[in-house]
Amino acid sequence: MIVKLVSTFLAGAVDLWVGIPTGFVLGLPAVLVWAAAVAGNLSVVAVAFLAGDRLRPWVFSNRWLAKRRKRVERFWEKYGVVGVALQAPLLSGTPTATVVALALGAPTRSLLFWMVPSVMVWGAILTGAARFGVSLLWG
Repeated sequence: MIVKLVSTFLAGAVDLWVGIPTGFVLGLPAVLVWAAAVAGNLSVVAVAFLAGDRLRPWVFSNRWLAKRRKRVERFWEKYGVVGVALQAPLLSGTPTATVVALALGAPTRSLLFWMVPSVMVWGAILTGAARFGVSLLWG
C-alpha cells in the first residue's frame, strides 16, 4: 500500500493528470488517489514557491515551457492571481503557473491562498471523473 501511495504522490508531483490515473491503475480507492495526487502536486508548488526566483530564468528560457508560459501570462493579464490559480491544474500545470505568476509579480500570499484550494478542488473533480470512468469500464 505504501508503494502505491508513494507512486501516486510522485506521479501527482508531475501533474494531477498523471497522478490520478496512476492511483487508479494501482488500485487505490478514490479518496487515497485524491489525497496522494493532490499532496504530490502541492509539494511541487511549495518547492516552486521556495525556489521561484532561482527558477525564473529557466522558465523564461525553456522552449518546452514557452506555450504554457504564454498561457499563464494571458491569464495573468486578463484575470490576475485568481485566474492563474484556477486554470493552473487544468491548462498549464501548477508548478509552471506558480513560477511564472511569481516572476510576473504575483503577491505570494494571494497566489498561495488561491492555488491550494484550486488544486484541491480540481483534484477532486478530476478524481471523481476518473472514478466515474473506471466504473463505466469495469462496472
